[in-house]
Amino acid sequence: MTSPARQLFGTDGIRGVAGEFPLTAESIFLIGRALGHDLGRTNPRPRVLIGQDTRESSRWIADRLALGLVSRNVEVHSAGVITTPGVAYLARSRKFDAGVVISASHNPWTDNGIKVFSGTGFKLPDSHEFSIEQEIFALLQARESHREPDTKPAPTLPGEHRLRAAYIEWLVKSIPTDLSNLRVLVDCAHGAATAEAPELFRECRIGATFTHASPDGKNINERCGALYPEAVAKKIAEATGAFDLGVTFDGDADRALFSDATGRVVNGDAVLLWAWRSPCKGQASACCGPTSATNMCWKK
Repeated sequence: MTSPARQLFGTDGIRGVAGEFPLTAESIFLIGRALGHDLGRTNPRPRVLIGQDTRESSRWIADRLALGLVSRNVEVHSAGVITTPGVAYLARSRKFDAGVVISASHNPWTDNGIKVFSGTGFKLPDSHEFSIEQEIFALLQARESHREPDTKPAPTLPGEHRLRAAYIEWLVKSIPTDLSNLRVLVDCAHGAATAEAPELFRECRIGATFTHASPDGKNINERCGALYPEAVAKKIAEATGAFDLGVTFDGDADRALFSDATGRVVNGDAVLLWAWRSPCKGQASACCGPTSATNMCWKK
């Protein structure tokens, strides 16, 4: 049986141009109320974590969403600027009822989005998103009945540093190999990776050089990041022998592309093959997440 067709939620949550429906100040407040009402069905005092990327609009979208959640008696915590995987990890490890990411991934700075994770750290099922979507439309039909609370929640930026620190600490502990001899060129796409990558690489004692790591709210993904892996590859090729590896993130750092020491972009098949041959071989589910789009490496 197929799930009902969704109108707001797509593959990666609710996406659009910031300031236009469904990402207006009013609709975002009501999205927060709808999500809060949904969470309240299973927990009378739910807790939600919000994280965001570096877009100019992410701050006010996160603040409006938090206001809607608080109006439904939700306890809201903010990790500030953090990667999408960071929100998923913290939602599960810190036992939040949901985690929300404000980002439009690799899209231009004018776009934004709202992606919801359950307390397990996984994306909500389509049927669950459809249920929340119906609640949103019902609220939009009676918007005058849903006044904003007089008490505003704390701003979502800069957020709670301890949350970001906990995620970085977990990442560091997850790496059993000595990487101190590795020289890496890292493209942060002027996005969420700028908040975590420098500290993470430093804690791992990796010799890292960072590029596109100065977000100004409008330069996220601008001719950099995962849509332009050849930019890092070219710099590696020109700096003969200076780097062992290139890493290129997208805006919310849930995607990374790589280049080798010669400046050649490494495709996804090769990355999956490397993951399969890594120390956790035999536990493929912990290393590799192939999809229907996976090509050569998963064929025997």
